[in-house]
Order: sequence, then C-alpha cells, then structure tokens
Amino acid sequence: MSRWNATCGVSLHAEIIGRKFRELGHDVVVYAPTLKSADTDWHHRHISVVDEPWVHRIFEETEEYLYPAGGSIRSEEILENDYDAFIVESVNRFPVNEFKRIASKIRKKAPLILVMHLGYIRDADPLMEINWDGIVVFDSRYVREILSIYGKRVEEKVVEIPYPCPILDDVKPARPKSLKGGFLFLTFGRQPMWEYLDYVRALRRLSERYDFKYLIIRSDHELPFRDGWIVQRCERPEIKMVHRYLRGSDIHLLPKGDTRAVVVSSTLTQTIYSGTPTVVPDTRHFELIPVDEDGFGPIVKYRIGDTHDLERKLSTLIEDGDLRRRISKAAREYAKKYSDDFVARKFLDLIKSLGA
Repeated sequence: MSRWNATCGVSLHAEIIGRKFRELGHDVVVYAPTLKSADTDWHHRHISVVDEPWVHRIFEETEEYLYPAGGSIRSEEILENDYDAFIVESVNRFPVNEFKRIASKIRKKAPLILVMHLGYIRDADPLMEINWDGIVVFDSRYVREILSIYGKRVEEKVVEIPYPCPILDDVKPARPKSLKGGFLFLTFGRQPMWEYLDYVRALRRLSERYDFKYLIIRSDHELPFRDGWIVQRCERPEIKMVHRYLRGSDIHLLPKGDTRAVVVSSTLTQTIYSGTPTVVPDTRHFELIPVDEDGFGPIVKYRIGDTHDLERKLSTLIEDGDLRRRISKAAREYAKKYSDDFVARKFLDLIKSLGA
C-alpha cells in the first residue's frame, strides 16, 4: 500500500521492491493513492508511464495539516482479497485514521509491515498506535532518534533493511544532440530553486576557466537561471532513462536542502550504480556514506553553502579523470552492497520470519 510511479522516494522504494518481488516469481498487488489526491503534495508527480494492471488506486491521501485524519480508503477492495503479507509505505499524508479501522482485519489474514520513511516523531505518533507485526527502518538513526521513544513494544518489532540501489546493467548512455562532446554536468529532479544555488554560483566562477554545459532536467517548469552554459528540459523520465542520462554525463550534481529530520536520499540510491560521480552537500541525507577527510569516496561531499569548497572540488573533478574513475568504481561497489536484489530478499526473509 503505497504511492506508485511517482517522483517521490516513498514511491520509488515501493516500486523497486515490488518489481523485484515479481522478478523473483511472487505475485504483487499495489494499493495506491488516487493521482488527484497525491498530486496536491508538492513532492508527488506521476511519471510518464502507464500504471501496471496490478496497481489499484483505491485511497485518497489527506493533507499534512489534517493528518492523521482525512482521506479515505475503499476498504472492501482490500479486505476481500487474500495475501501472504501486507506492506505499508509510510508518508505523512497517509489516511491513518481510516486505515486503523481495517488494520486488525488485515492482520487476521497476513503479517502487517510498516516501512518507516517518516523523519520526525510528530509524524510517527499516529502510526505507532497500530499493532504492526514488523517495522522496517533504513538505518539505526530511525530507532535512536524516533522509535526508541515508544519503548520495547515498538523497538522489538524493528528490522533494519537499507534503502535499495537498483542495479541496471543493460543501459546505453544518452545525451541531447546539442550537448554532444564537451564536459557535461547533470541534475535531475524537482528540488526547490534555492537548492540549486550552490551549484549555479560555483559553476559561474568555474565557467570563466572551463568550457562545459549544465543540463537540468525537471519534472515541471524551468528554473529562472539564464546563464549560457545552462540547458534545461522538462521531463519525468523513468529510472532507466535517468540512468541513460547519467551515463551520458560526466558529473551528477545532486541538490539537497539542510534538515534536522532523519532522512535518506532516494535520488542517490536510484542513481549511484550509474557510476557517474555524484556531488552532494553534507546534509543528513548522506551522513552515513563514508568519505575521506577531503570529502571523496563513493560520492563527493562539500560543505553546504560553501561555494568555495564546492568550486575547488568541482575543479579537481574536471581535471582529474583518474579520480573520477576511482569514485565511479567506489560508487558501483557501494550500490552492489545494497542492491535491489539483496534488499528484496531481506524483505522476503522478514515476511517468512513472521510466519507467512
């Protein structure tokens, strides 16, 4: 039960795991929100694909200011079906109060599992009133900073399973014809304009010394930057096309704003296997990814807001092809450690351990 086929980390996690389940020979049914209700969230936009026939959009998301009240669920469609496990991907617009009405009936059929995407206690509170059989977290921070407050009743149900990295091998590089040749930076996604500022300001200085282009792919509208070396396109590519763009580029610039929430970057996990060196700010999204004292490892970290630190690192990456290749190798090794196949099997182990 999750968002699906959308520009959202909750949706992406469900898609990676659900499709891998099917690849491994299991049946999957997805109960997803209506697009009308989900698209009122800034983070949610439907990508350019048609929903699979086993995806049923049967619930309405609520609004953050109403959560956990509001929204609706066509519960009869859930309760009339049989399943061996029922997985809920959490989001702070999920119609929790409506789901409480059917949670115990679902548990009579199969284990009920929560995937913890929520980064603040305030959003976790309503969901912790439900008697889950298992609670999946991506790393220990979710327990230490959020779930520990609910005591042993909740903690004993927690299983740590990392966010999966899709392993895509049969992917050909793609680059717009107008950008053939030359050094290319790439950003894709739908981040707020101010999250791009570090990159644009650092690149403005670098443009005085280097010849390059910066391709920005966004799902909605173009940003207001009009520098000659910036090229913008409005697209919502599915994951394979994202990898094609990445493999046709030299450096991936990943914008993120600072936050105190417990959070991981789904943008990074879905792209790191491409091998294109990824540059990120040192926010909480990436704090568990190891880098050396200079900020280099499977990714490259710079001090958020420090465009001089960023400029130095981008200059080094432009000039040092060997360094880019080492980062690419480390990135792929990191992705393999947390591959979609590995993570899906961890979920299956959990389901089996719960008696399914």
